[in-house]
Formats: sequence, structure tokens, C-alpha cells
Amino acid sequence: MIKILKISLWVFMITTNAYAQNVIKVQLDTSLKGPYTGRLIVYLQSDTSKAFGASKEEWPSYAINVINWKTGTLQVLDKTSDSYPKVMDALPKGYYKMVATLDTNTKERSYSAPGNLYTKFELVAKLDSGQTKAPVLTLTHVTKERKFVESTLTKEVVLKSELLTKFRKEAIFMKAGIVLPASYESQPQRKFPVVYVIPGWTGNHHQANSKSQHQAYGVGEGQEKIFVFLNPETQTPFGLHAFVDSRVNGPWGSALINELIPYLESQFRISKTPEHRLITGQSSGGYGAIWLALHFPEKFGGCWATSPDPVDFSSFTGVDIYQDENYFYDRNKMERGIDIFNGKPKTTLRNTFVKEQVDGDGGQQQSFEAAFGLPDHHGRPQALFDPTTGKINKMVANSWRPYDLALYVQQNWPKIKHYVDQKIRIYVGENDNYLLQHSALMFEKKIKTIGAGIQVQMIKNADHFNTRLMVTRTIQKEMDETIESIK
Repeated sequence: MIKILKISLWVFMITTNAYAQNVIKVQLDTSLKGPYTGRLIVYLQSDTSKAFGASKEEWPSYAINVINWKTGTLQVLDKTSDSYPKVMDALPKGYYKMVATLDTNTKERSYSAPGNLYTKFELVAKLDSGQTKAPVLTLTHVTKERKFVESTLTKEVVLKSELLTKFRKEAIFMKAGIVLPASYESQPQRKFPVVYVIPGWTGNHHQANSKSQHQAYGVGEGQEKIFVFLNPETQTPFGLHAFVDSRVNGPWGSALINELIPYLESQFRISKTPEHRLITGQSSGGYGAIWLALHFPEKFGGCWATSPDPVDFSSFTGVDIYQDENYFYDRNKMERGIDIFNGKPKTTLRNTFVKEQVDGDGGQQQSFEAAFGLPDHHGRPQALFDPTTGKINKMVANSWRPYDLALYVQQNWPKIKHYVDQKIRIYVGENDNYLLQHSALMFEKKIKTIGAGIQVQMIKNADHFNTRLMVTRTIQKEMDETIESIK
């Protein structure tokens, strides 16, 4: 009798404590048959009164990898899942708004990449380690390819790159959004100067249809020009490639110069005069614009970069990757802050990296490693630092030196001076949220020692996000002066 009671009590304890931890389950809608393989991520928001993403709070996120997932099978996320900023069991008990996505697209990093699954409807559910029934999210929709909207003066170009296809051993396409000037059709004999735009993080060639991006890049201002919005996000699993020739991503810069630009000049009435071929970019695109102007100096009449990613790696978002020992902690063992607003960091480099790890491939740090570093034996970018401790791998850091633009200018100025002297202009906000102003200042200090004519200007009261708009008219004026200089 006592034995029976003990067994009954044991069964009762198992039943009532089936979820003695926080658990979230995800299922596939019956319309999604599968099988699916990818990165399953669940995001939470504690403010259930607002639409997901409308709250300023940091989203807790949890992720697992799934293989050959089919309808009828539940995926379980719990304290063992990859997590940010804390494990699921550390969440306060209460109600949360939840969404989920399954990243199945291994060719493009964006959550909105074609083929990815998502929950169209937000779920509000309670998380409580004592509850016997876990909340269940349902993936209901598949992301479709975004269609480019063409018009009389806005066109899309998709061109297969033989250089990239050979490197990647798969078909790789370059994409561009073309904005033609108002008089393009009424003056059929006229050729126009061209401005190539490399957008920043999350930017793509669809910006050719964005009024706000037209404003930011000065489309329609000053002399009539053709604007070409490039796509640095397409077919780049490790993050934005910025159109640099990479040992991991492939020769995107060479493909632009030798394939896409000649093709565009054959299809549109673009002036082939180098002084009429201008390039500009923001953030990661700003770095790419400078890299192209320095490595293909005879191809461009001028370069304008705003808030570029680090141009001197001795100040890489606050880290000297050559001399510092740790990426997460400074020499006083304090965590390095980042995402600066009103003089105070919203987070740290370590936390930012952990979040990117939960999200999977294609984060900002990995994009740096893919653009600047060497591939490992699997073809993936080598990590700059230990993901747990933050200790910098000096061999990897030194392998980045060819992409340190301060070093490149110091070593190559005599060869490129004729083409780029006084033709590259860099604008950075004095309050850049990612400490990029310090990298630009270090760059300026080093190139001044050899008398290099590259302009670096700090914009007062500007940050990473508003610098571009604060100098748009200045840039357009300088572009027009460049165009007029050879008339």
C-alpha cells in the first residue's frame, strides 16, 4: 500500500511539474508541409498594450536550430535555448507578446529574405514556470520575393556576375535601382553624370523608390544626375558586403567595376567620363565607397562618405584590435559601451555580440569578419575574438590589415595621389553612436603625416543617423562642382 502511494505521488509530481521551467512551443500551420531546416527564433515583448516593435524595450530572444521540421511536430524553446539577454527561466512571471520566425534562407541574412517563415499574428500569453500548459506560437506565412516597382524614371537591373559566380561556385546576381533625371526622356541625345549609392545596414536597391532616401542622397537636387542605388545585402549570408573585394564574400568591388558599371553604361545614357562617375555611401556603405575610391582610383571623379564604418582599425568601435587584448573589456576590466545616446551607452559590445549570436549568421560583427578577414576551412569568416571571453585573436587581427584604410593610404599614396588627391571627403558626426568619429580622427591623424589630401570633417551636434541629412546639400554642391570642373 505504501509503495502504491509513493508511485502515485511520483506520478502526480511529474504531471503537475511537467513545466517546472519556462517553455514556449512553436508549430507549423497545416498549410506549411515542410520539411524546413533553419534557425527558429522567438521574440518577446513585455508591454502587451503596444504592437510588437512599438515598445522601446529590448526584446528578449530565444533560438534553436531545426532540421527537417514537418507539420505536426512541435519545437520547444526553454532554458537550454540560445538566449538574450538572459535565459528563459530568468524572465519575470507574467504576460508577454510573442512572435516567431524561421530563418531558412542561407543565402541572404535578412529576416525578410525570401523563403523565411513567420507568425503573422502576435500571441499574448503567460509565462510561468509553474504552469502546466506552454504557450504555442504558429508559423503561418512564407516571405515572398520583394518586387521592385518600376516606373518611367525608375528601373531595376539584375545582372549575373561571372566573377562572383566563379568565386562562390553558384549563380550570383548584382542588383541596382536606377533613378533617371526628369529630362532623361525629353533630351534623348544627352548623357548624364552618375552617382553610385551604397546604402548602410539593411539598405538595398529598393531605396530607389524611397522618398526619404531620395532626400538623404540629394536625388533631384543640383545638376541632373542618374542615381544608382546598389544592393549590398543580396546573396551575402554573412552580412552586408559593402562592395569590397573580400576573401570570404568574393570580389564584389571588382564585379561592380568590371561588370555592373559597364553594363549600366551600355543600357542607360550615362557619361563614361570618370569625373562624371561619383560614389557615395552611408555607414557600412560609406566604408565601401572609400574602399572603392582608393582601390579603383582612376574610375571615380569623387567620393563622399558619411558616418563610415571604421577606417582605422586601431580605433574599431572603441577597440584597438592590434594592441588591445580583449574586445569586450577595456584595460581597466570594464565592459566597453556602445550604442551611445546623450553621452551614455545603451548596451555593451559583449551584449550586442550575444544578441547577434542568438539571431544567427549575418550580424554586424560577422559582416566585419567576412569583409576584412580570412575564411576558415569551412569557408566561414574567422572570428576576431573568442565568443565567450572576448580575447582578441592577434593572427586574425593582423589578417585584417589590408582593409585598414589608414594603413592602405600610408602605403599607397604615391600611386593613387594623382587620382584621388582632394577627391575623397568623409563626414562624421561628433556624437556618433558607434564611436566612429574616433576612427575617422585616427585616420586623419595618420594620413596627415604623409600629406594625403583626403578631407575629414566632424559635424557638430550630429550622430550616426542624422549626419547624412545635415550635409546632403553640401555634398550635392561639391558633386556639381566636380562635374562642372571638366566642362
